[in-house]
Amino acid sequence: MILIAVLTAILTGFLLGTLGFYVQRMGVSTLSFSVAHTALAGASIGLVIGFDPIYGAFSFSLISSIILGILFSRSEYERELLSMALFSASSSVALLSIYLSNIRVLATSEVASVLWGSLLAATPGKVISMSLLLLILSGYASAFRLELSSMIFDRRLAEAEGVRVVLHSTVMLAICGAAIALALKVTGGFLVFSLLYNPVAASVPLLRSDRYQPMASAIIGVISSLSGLWMSYAFDLPVGASISLFSVILLAISKLISKIRRRIFVL
Repeated sequence: MILIAVLTAILTGFLLGTLGFYVQRMGVSTLSFSVAHTALAGASIGLVIGFDPIYGAFSFSLISSIILGILFSRSEYERELLSMALFSASSSVALLSIYLSNIRVLATSEVASVLWGSLLAATPGKVISMSLLLLILSGYASAFRLELSSMIFDRRLAEAEGVRVVLHSTVMLAICGAAIALALKVTGGFLVFSLLYNPVAASVPLLRSDRYQPMASAIIGVISSLSGLWMSYAFDLPVGASISLFSVILLAISKLISKIRRRIFVL
């Protein structure tokens, strides 16, 4: 069980850390935030109806990725507001689904794992699924490296040069949604974003070039996951909160290192 939990933590940190770089640099962070909440809504409905919440999370996140991808192309100035509307609706559906069900469901380990994360959510099937998704992400990023690099540099310029910006953004959102659905029961629905955004935020002050930031973000994500897993196991704490706390600590350390480095170069 420990080995499976460690492998799941490594894959979760690496996958979400890498995706965090792309969604942040491609300007779809808000959209990915909304996709994550639709995954939580899907998982909650799955719990109420009585099927595996992962299926609900997968379905809702993929559907919302496609919808937001379409809105991304047709409503440039309102997409942030529409994204926030979807976020509000998803959060409401998630909370109402749980509340309207049998009240005792709030105390079950299944609900607790979706909301706060659980070591018991690490299974061999999850390791295989995450490995396959990581291969898909690596293959896609390699096959369309030039297109994605153009979008990261300047989305409007890339679009003018014929890059299919909407398609690539939608695919990245779909991969992000699938990764969040898989990680939902490991880190918890309310804290899964910490592994998506904090590692890339920590990598920016450490590296001036974009070239190595995806790998740096992935490594920071892995360190956060493993550290949080150890803290959860050693002190019997919620794994999601432990991982999130370490990701914030690493972000603070990277900011401190950056500040010290600037002072040294000034002197």
